Amino acid sequence: MTITVEPTTDTALDWVDYSTLTAINMCPRWGIIHAYHGKRFEHGVERAMPLEAGRAMHDVFACVRLFDMLEHYFNGSDALLDDISSYAFTLYGVDRWTQAMKYFTNVSEDAETRCMQMALNILETSGFHDSPNDTKRTQSNLEAAAINYVQRYPLGRFIPVYKYHGIHVGVEIPFDVTVKFDTRNPIRFVGRIDALCFDTMKETQKTPEVHENKTGARIDTVWSNSFDTSQQVTGYCVAMCAITEEKIDEAHIWGTQLPVPKSSLYGDGSTRYPVTRSAGDFVAWSQWVDHTLSTLDKHDTTPWNAPMYTHSCNRYFRSCSFIPFCVETEEMRKHMFENEMKAERWNPLAGVEPTLAVD
Repeated sequence: MTITVEPTTDTALDWVDYSTLTAINMCPRWGIIHAYHGKRFEHGVERAMPLEAGRAMHDVFACVRLFDMLEHYFNGSDALLDDISSYAFTLYGVDRWTQAMKYFTNVSEDAETRCMQMALNILETSGFHDSPNDTKRTQSNLEAAAINYVQRYPLGRFIPVYKYHGIHVGVEIPFDVTVKFDTRNPIRFVGRIDALCFDTMKETQKTPEVHENKTGARIDTVWSNSFDTSQQVTGYCVAMCAITEEKIDEAHIWGTQLPVPKSSLYGDGSTRYPVTRSAGDFVAWSQWVDHTLSTLDKHDTTPWNAPMYTHSCNRYFRSCSFIPFCVETEEMRKHMFENEMKAERWNPLAGVEPTLAVD
């Protein structure tokens, strides 16, 4: 099997993202119905606090990188300031970013203080609010994590790319590439990458690195080791290679612990883990995608009969919302899929135009 990956030109093709591919491998029935078709029950849906907290913190991570860009590239250029702010408007909205920028222009404070004030303002306006059922992912704990992240982040070192090979601003980069196989129909692979950055400490570095942020209840060596083989990291490198037409095989994974630990032997609640990908890793990624798509092809039109992997029925320490669906007869599952489920598929490209071609 051979594949090619290139920027998408035919947006009529079906698409998958990393979350969809992972969900199908976790449980084909749940993954195809929930992630690929985007169907779920309207009743009994609990707040997904890990996702909500993660999204709010990703607003913070993006803000820190935009601050770094402004500090590094600005140099008194109002045109560049307006350009980066215009991009930030698409991420946060005009009002949120305009309010946050008041802290950037407060030259009486040092860089870390201004960055922290911007990040906390962005977090405060993210819309996140506490849940009585979750005492770990609270507004105060997110604020503490944001402060900890800014204090430990090496401002001025990892600078996001700017107008680089078709990428306008290298923060929250939406991508849309087409994977073409010699054995099956092509499919779009889409998503968002937290950042593409140059390491200013590597004076001879010719290509940037992929940067991804993760939040979790425990950030330790078990957590970091998972990224040595992560197909998400590999896939994001593949996408950036296709967009930039450069060999991008290095990545940095940033871990932020929620809540911040009182004491820690591993990063004090914030850590950076560098990884590298080889040609063999890219081959393994293509095989993984092909295997997953084979499962999707087989059960796409009858997902209620897709295999049920019961080892994941209690993932994340709670019962899967599909258990009442899965215990029904085939005829009833088909009826529920067609008549009782709401279709609402999340699209990682929503709100921002992806890069479709190189300069």
